[in-house]
Amino acid sequence: MKRIELLLNDSVFNSHMQRNAEMEIEPQFCKHDIYHHIDVARIAYILVLEHNDLNYFVKEAELGGKLAAKEVIYAAGLLHDIAKWKEYEYGADHAALGARIARDILPRVFFNPHEVDIICQAVYEHRNISRDMSFLGERIHRADNLSRVCTKCPQRGICPKVNSKEITVTNFEY
Repeated sequence: MKRIELLLNDSVFNSHMQRNAEMEIEPQFCKHDIYHHIDVARIAYILVLEHNDLNYFVKEAELGGKLAAKEVIYAAGLLHDIAKWKEYEYGADHAALGARIARDILPRVFFNPHEVDIICQAVYEHRNISRDMSFLGERIHRADNLSRVCTKCPQRGICPKVNSKEITVTNFEY
């Protein structure tokens, strides 16, 4: 996955990841570090594989093949919270800003305009579930929720997101 390796080494991507880390030095809740982003990417890909949806996604999204689909899924997972620091800093919608930042980064790491649109839509949509979500947006949303094991978290009682997350053990079955 050469394009994912390029993404992980991109200076703008790393600059935003560093800003996330700086804003979460003393977090009360979950961090939005590289481990969270990689977890979301992997879980999204697993969700697609577990439901035998990879061929569907390749065809539905008009992608060049399974490797392209895997890279698109991973890129969306890696970029979904790229602008979280801006939400902390001034209350901005991190999903909308993240989609704009992704639109700048992705062509530099050789994603074509069609792939950029698919990834940016998923980044934009990942925050709120809706009936009209794209296939990838829904998978990134679910992966984001499943990436956190809230059942054992000491902050569970005061976390603002705990009531909107899929956190039961049976949800790992999808």
